[in-house]
Amino acid sequence: MKRLIQLNLLLLLISTATAQESSPQQSPPQESQKVLRDYDWKGLARQQFLPGEVVSMNGSSILKIEKTNDTLQSFSILKISDPSVIKNAYFLVCEVKYENVTKQSVLSLSCFLPPAALGSDGRKIDVRAKNDRYGFIEVTSNWKPLQFPVARDALEGLPTQLEAHLDMPGRGTIYIRPIRLLGVTGSWWSPQQIALIGGIGGSVIGCFGALLGLLASKGKARTFVLTTMKIFIVLGILLTIAGFVAVVSNQPYAVWYALLLPGVILTLVFSLTLPSIQRRYDELEIRRMTSVDTMGS
Repeated sequence: MKRLIQLNLLLLLISTATAQESSPQQSPPQESQKVLRDYDWKGLARQQFLPGEVVSMNGSSILKIEKTNDTLQSFSILKISDPSVIKNAYFLVCEVKYENVTKQSVLSLSCFLPPAALGSDGRKIDVRAKNDRYGFIEVTSNWKPLQFPVARDALEGLPTQLEAHLDMPGRGTIYIRPIRLLGVTGSWWSPQQIALIGGIGGSVIGCFGALLGLLASKGKARTFVLTTMKIFIVLGILLTIAGFVAVVSNQPYAVWYALLLPGVILTLVFSLTLPSIQRRYDELEIRRMTSVDTMGS
């Protein structure tokens, strides 16, 4: 029975890890994306200090950052703290071009997560772009898109603030088009709901699996153990089917992955261990009957 306990503890760890990594790692299909907020530099310049000059190119406002020395400097490009926008955000995207950048610079996104427990400290996750060499900027390049997934955690929840910043150790000129926050149209769940479902569901299933293994090893609660295992097998099959439907329906990665992974694991773990559990109970029942017959004779 140790095997069942170990397998279900593994299920707990994997499911919880899945929830913690529930921030989207792949871009949703183009047709399912929606712009939550478009941050125009001209409008931002009237509200906050910008680390460069706002210029116009082809009818669009562009943030121009020019640096003439080799001292490392970090520029705060944009801060977002509106929870109504952050809760639906999957990606932050922008386009950059640069000229004569002498040392490798990096544009990245910082996600500030709240404390996981009362009295603890929050933490910052620095996210690199998922395309084009992780947002590295060096020498000269024409316009290129950069995409940053918004990080979130099942225990700590949604970020309280997002901050795009540029680390520039050398000289050069960098141009940044207006930054956009992207969500997904027609998503079954919001990113926050995905994290909660994965965290709570994975924990409950993992704990139940360990409990079933413990009861089965002691030969107790046969009906409860076998019935619950069969329910989990059916649940795993339904989750797997739902995961495939989500893939076909072009749901975002965080939706179909959160369905497929636990669905496949539930189906495999409990299907493979159910016969051995039944044999275990049968063996214990035979031993009990044999013992009763021996005492009776």
